[in-house]
Amino acid sequence: MDFKSFLKNKEEMRRPLPIFILADVSGSMDGAKIKQLNLSLRKMLTQLNETKDIPGKFQLSVLTFNDQVNVVQPLADVDQITLQEFGAGGRTAMGAAFEKVSELIEDRNVVDSRAYRPMILLMSDGAPTDFNGKSVEELAAWKPLQKLKNGARSSKAQRLALAIGQDADEVLLQEFIGDPNVPLIRANNEQEIMRFFKWATMTVIARMKSVNPDDITLPGSPDIDEENI
Repeated sequence: MDFKSFLKNKEEMRRPLPIFILADVSGSMDGAKIKQLNLSLRKMLTQLNETKDIPGKFQLSVLTFNDQVNVVQPLADVDQITLQEFGAGGRTAMGAAFEKVSELIEDRNVVDSRAYRPMILLMSDGAPTDFNGKSVEELAAWKPLQKLKNGARSSKAQRLALAIGQDADEVLLQEFIGDPNVPLIRANNEQEIMRFFKWATMTVIARMKSVNPDDITLPGSPDIDEENI
């Protein structure tokens, strides 16, 4: 085996830490919110690429949802990704997004069997249009959410959520997180959207640098100094 092949094999053997982004791109996200979302994702990708001296590697996938769910960036090593900007329009098929990301995580052809526990980041400024229930009990029993939270592999994912604006369905987002020790982050402006992504990025980097990257204990606080954003 030549040296180039050795380096390639060594890179392929590094354990991946998959990050799945679920981004609401419904019509209400149009304007400043969608622009900041695109900017924050690009900055997150840059920061992950610039993180050195880690035992594994980061992988990233981006799923958008409006009238339907689209995998706009299949799961790939972050150094192989160039993110494309996306716009906003349509309704909010959040349930379809839950089902799709669950399917991806459960698929061993997508997520390596050696992978660390995934991270799922959900951000939304409204309520799902593919949920017909009215009560908290109906929400807790909603099949797309239950599929995600009870899957053999997806149930082990670290789940963080961002409520954008006053119309975000905070009850649903809290149910998505499913852990009273994990805060639901709220954003009422573009700077706070960026702050959430900075916090999430710091969280996943801290996991990768820890003794056990499968430990999903959250480090620090989402209140990050603006100078460091």
